[in-house]
Order: sequence, then C-alpha cells, then structure tokens
Amino acid sequence: MMTERIALIGAGSAGSAIVLALHQAGYPIIGVASRSQASAQACADRINNPLATTDVAKVVVNADIIFIATPDDQITTVCQSIAERGVIRPGQLFIHLSGALTSNALESARLKGAETLSLHPIQAFADPVKGAALLKTTYFCLEGNTEAVAKAMGLVESLSGKTLVVPADKKALYHASLCIASNYLVTLESVAVSLLEQIGIDRTVGMQAILPLIQGSVENLLHTGLPGALTGPISRGDTDTIAHHVDSLREMPAAYQALYRMLGHETIQLALEKGGLDNEEAEQIQLLLTPQPPDECLIS
Repeated sequence: MMTERIALIGAGSAGSAIVLALHQAGYPIIGVASRSQASAQACADRINNPLATTDVAKVVVNADIIFIATPDDQITTVCQSIAERGVIRPGQLFIHLSGALTSNALESARLKGAETLSLHPIQAFADPVKGAALLKTTYFCLEGNTEAVAKAMGLVESLSGKTLVVPADKKALYHASLCIASNYLVTLESVAVSLLEQIGIDRTVGMQAILPLIQGSVENLLHTGLPGALTGPISRGDTDTIAHHVDSLREMPAAYQALYRMLGHETIQLALEKGGLDNEEAEQIQLLLTPQPPDECLIS
C-alpha cells in the first residue's frame, strides 16, 4: 500500500484517468474537487468514494500530492487561489498535467514551500476507465525541480509507464512535436478525405476507407520504426506517380498543393535515410515538388 495521499482538482477525463490508475496501483485518493459537485462525485464513485467537493482547499489540506487537472488557462489561477487559502505546507507536491505549460504555472505553491512539477501523459483521453488502462503503456513528460521529478518517477513506475525529462525552456518545442504527431495527423486525414470528396466519394465512406491504411502505418511504425515504416512513391523513387500527383492537385486548393509539396520534401530526406531512394531520383523528385510557373506562388 502506497503512503502518499493524493488529491485531484479538476475531474475531467485526464485527471480522472490518472487518479483511477493510481488508486488501482494502491495509492490512497483522499479527495476530488471539481467545478461541479456532480463531476467530482462521478470521479469519486470510481475510487471508493473519497471526499467529493467543489471546495479545493478541503482536498488539499491533508494531501501529500495534489494534481491540478484543470484546463491550461485555469491552472495558475486555481493554484493561486489555493495558496491564498493558507492550506499549502512545505513538502507537498503540486503537479499539473499541461503539455504546454511549465511547472512555473505553479509558482504560487512553490513560494509556500511546495515542490512543483509538470507531468504530461503522452496519451489522448476520451474516457477515464479506458484512459487508466492506457497509462500502463504511456510515456510521461516530466519537468520540474530535481526532487519533484524523482517523486514523479516513482508515481509513473507504479503505473508501469515510462518517463521523459524535459527542461523548462524546451517544453514548448516538446508540445509542438506532439501537436504534429497527434492533432495534425487528424488534419492530414481531413485533407485526404476532402480530396476523396472531389472525386465523388462520401466523406464518411472516405474516412472508413482510409482508416485501415492509417492503422497499417501505425503498425509499421510500431514494429519497424523510422525510417523503415516509410512506404509510397517517394520511398521507391516513382517519379512518374509523383508527377501525376502534382498535376492532379493543380485543380485543388492552393493550400493542399503546398501541403503535398512541403511534406514531400521532408519525405525525400526520410527515403534517403531508409535507402530506397538514390541521389539522382531524389533530385528529380525535388524538382517535381518545387513550384514552377504557373505554380510559383505556392510554398515549396
């Protein structure tokens, strides 16, 4: 049985998933505070009904580890409101879950003697129960002082997760990477489906048609890694196919053309690294992807 007492502030999917997983790992969860009593109680119901309240001070006062799992723009304000209530004591560990913000968002707790940490699970949470199960294979980004990071490593180890330690001045770059990997993946699939719509394929049908392709690419990444997972015409030096792509996209919005060209340039470098493309083919593809009249206004 773990001895550190845990409190949660903000009973959304991410926070609820983490405290549920910690509860299952043996940590005592002593309280859940949320903006509404109903959401606090819904979370508490999953973890043997600790205190559920809308009063953050009530769950902080007896806790050793406090998770602030509110939206990013509320983290600093919530922490300041706790500090003003006089319930923070030296040795407590305050943790927020933002991927974008550093531990500096918890400065008001640090000034009261608490240790502060940014702990960001590299995972998408739609449901607390499923999210808790997913945490067993998740990487967690840690950023904070040495003592806080050491304590957090223990938490992550108890969840069978893995850790990445990121310096505060690189946190924004870290988060940009994740946005490209996750959010922009969805954007790319939206563009792909939009192109299928141009040839008369219903958007819903188009999405269903490409999902197995996406899943196959993810499986390739999982089992083969980079650059081995790369497939497609650039990876095999198929200049004729790429030329046809460029021609067909001239009828599409300029942003779609520019996106194809920019991603193509990056893919050339990956294909060269993989070894399926020689330098002469790479130069030919570079030329095909570089806007020529009347396309010179496009980003290359």
